[in-house]
Amino acid sequence: MHISICNEIEIILPNSSSKRLTTQRVYQRDIAERAGVSISTVSRVLGNAGGISEGVQHKVLAVAAELGYEKTPEDTVGPLRDVVLLTTLSLSPSLDPFHAEILNGLQIACSEHGIHLSYASFSNGGLNSEKILSRLQQNSVGGVLVLSLDDPLLLKQIRTLNVPIVMINVDSLEFGEDAFLPDNYQGACLAMRHLLANGHERILHITHSQRRTIQHRTDAYKDMLREAGIPYDPGLLVEVEINAEQTYEAMTRRLAQRGADYTAVFCANDLSAMGFMRAAQEYGLSIPNDVSVIGFDDISSVAFLSPPLTTIRIEARQLAALALRRLIERVADPGLIPIRVFLRCELIARQSVAHR
Repeated sequence: MHISICNEIEIILPNSSSKRLTTQRVYQRDIAERAGVSISTVSRVLGNAGGISEGVQHKVLAVAAELGYEKTPEDTVGPLRDVVLLTTLSLSPSLDPFHAEILNGLQIACSEHGIHLSYASFSNGGLNSEKILSRLQQNSVGGVLVLSLDDPLLLKQIRTLNVPIVMINVDSLEFGEDAFLPDNYQGACLAMRHLLANGHERILHITHSQRRTIQHRTDAYKDMLREAGIPYDPGLLVEVEINAEQTYEAMTRRLAQRGADYTAVFCANDLSAMGFMRAAQEYGLSIPNDVSVIGFDDISSVAFLSPPLTTIRIEARQLAALALRRLIERVADPGLIPIRVFLRCELIARQSVAHR
C-alpha cells in the first residue's frame, strides 16, 4: 500500500527575543519542567486532545496560569524542539553517501523548524544500548527517529522510552510505529525492466538480502525474471556486504573462477556497482559493451564514473523531511493511526547500460 502525504504543515515557532511586557515569553517546555510532565503531555492538555487524567490536566493548567503562559498557534502543531536520531550506523564523515544524504536532509528540515537534532549510534550487537537508553530516559526528548536499524531487540528497547517514534528505512512489521521507506520493490522492478528491455537475459544480481529492505530488491529481481519467462539461476545471485571494497574483492574472485557468464549486472546499491565496475574493468571487460551495469540509490558520485552509472534514484532528503513532519504530527497528536509511507523511485538512465 502506498500512502502519499500532500498537505503542508506550517510550523509557527516562538521568537526567543520576544517579551511579554517585562518578562520573557513562557514556553510549553517551561510548564513541563515545572509540572514534572512531558512536553507532549502539556501540548495535549493545552490543545484539549483528551486522554489525560483530570489531576494532570489541573496541574498543567495551574502551572500554565502561574507562569503566565499565553496560548499560541504552536499549540495546534506540537511543541517538538528536540529530536534524537538512533541508528547502528557510524555517524562519521565515512558514513555511506545514501545515509549521509538522509542525515543531511534531517539537519536541513530540523533547522527549518527550529528543532535541535542530536545523534546516538549503537555499536554492533547493541553493546552500548543500555548506556544510550539510560541517558535518553534521564534527559527527556521530544521525539526519536530510528534510521536503518534492524535489530528487533534494540527496537523493543527503544520503544520502552515511551516517546514518539518514527522509523526511516526500517522495514519491520513487528512494530506499529510510523515508517518511511523507499519503495525498494518498485525501484528494483524499474531496474530489471530496463535491463530486460535492452535484451539482457543473463543478469547477475549482487545483493545483501539479510536486510529486509534489500530483500525486497532481490524479490523484484526474481519476480521480473519470472514475468519475462526467464528461469531463475541461483548461480547468478551473489551475496556480499554491498560496499565497494567487499564487492570488488568478491567479484574479482568470481571473474577469475568463472569469467563473465552474464551480460548485465543489477547491483543492490551504487557502492556495490562501483566495486563491480572496478573488478570488471581490471578483468578486461568493457562497460557497457561487454557487460551492462545498473545500481540503486543515485548517490552523487556515480554520475562521474566512467561510464556514468545508470541507477535508481531515491529522494533521500524528501524521505527525511516527511519523517520529521510526521514526528511533529505524532508529538502533537499521539493518537494518530500509524502509517507506512513508501516513496516511489525513479530510473536514471546514463551510459552504463547497452542494448544487446
